[in-house]
Amino acid sequence: MNINSTNVQGSRRVRFGRRTAAGALLFGFLACGPALGDTLYTVRQSFEVKNLPAGAREVRGWFWMPEDRPEQRVLEFRVVEAPDSLRITRDPRYGRSWLYAEGGAETGRPLRIVTEFKVVREKLSGLADAARAGVLTEQDHRAFAAELRLDEKHMEVTPEIRKIADDLAGTEQNPVIQARKFFDYVIAKSDHYSKWGTAPQGKCWGSAMECLAGTGDCCTDQHALFIALCRARGIPCRLIYGSRLNLNYEGEDYDPGYRCWPKFYAPGLGWVPLDVSSGDTAGDRAAEWFGGLDDTRLEWAEGRDFDLEPRSNVRPDLVIRGWVEVDGKPHSDFSRVLNFKRERTSSASQSGTGAVEAVSTRVAAVQP
Repeated sequence: MNINSTNVQGSRRVRFGRRTAAGALLFGFLACGPALGDTLYTVRQSFEVKNLPAGAREVRGWFWMPEDRPEQRVLEFRVVEAPDSLRITRDPRYGRSWLYAEGGAETGRPLRIVTEFKVVREKLSGLADAARAGVLTEQDHRAFAAELRLDEKHMEVTPEIRKIADDLAGTEQNPVIQARKFFDYVIAKSDHYSKWGTAPQGKCWGSAMECLAGTGDCCTDQHALFIALCRARGIPCRLIYGSRLNLNYEGEDYDPGYRCWPKFYAPGLGWVPLDVSSGDTAGDRAAEWFGGLDDTRLEWAEGRDFDLEPRSNVRPDLVIRGWVEVDGKPHSDFSRVLNFKRERTSSASQSGTGAVEAVSTRVAAVQP
């Protein structure tokens, strides 16, 4: 199947992996018509693998890319620079798309991928409405069994975590009320590193037990504990990865790092987003981050313990920015640079959702 775009100059042809071709349209690479949201960003993002070991033969890399999600819409996407081996693949476990490329290390040319895209982000608030939430059923538990795993690495539901969850929630059945108790508990129990410095002091494994012990100070640690508490009470919960854009760096090349946040499921509401770490640093406005997210973040990926496509030699637990292997061994020396422009913003309506004028839809040509 060939999908040809309009108004694209200098863009590469991108080959979708076999698993991806049928699902490409579903995730909005061709965004049709106007998009609603608060802020429109134009983004240029590059990844480059560096400092290969002497004698290296093969380099393989999987890297973040944007997709349509409930809080964001990709209006335009193109590849500016990449090896001929570039393709877009989809991991079978979470169904998310990745930029994948491979090549010989002896060429002397670094593995480098540059993309440009436009994305609309929507500011969310007030989504955790307990009055509209129903009670979880056995059918919900079957449907979201993956988001209820009790043995997921670093988010295990231990007897200690189960007792804490039961003590906090008691006989409460409303998932929103229970989740709010867990949100408040993690804030009271831990401190995000940004409250006192610019770099974490913990291991940043995304460990519920590290957070519980007071040594986990990353967003991944805080949200691992929140997820484990939810799952201990039969509330499906998943982990999302993205980046928060610092408006002070608009128009500059920089690496915004990563930010994770969870979503829990409540009948009648669907998947409810929140950010414990933002709440932890918000003082008396912490509640705004329970069922609310800002519009200065981009979403990239979901989950942990990745089954990448094509299969990586080492199965990674957390993938931050990307995953690189050199001759089958993990290689951490790669850079990621992002440059963004906030093109226009809209005035929020009473519902908290603004409008952005329609942008002509343009994507890179796709060839299977």
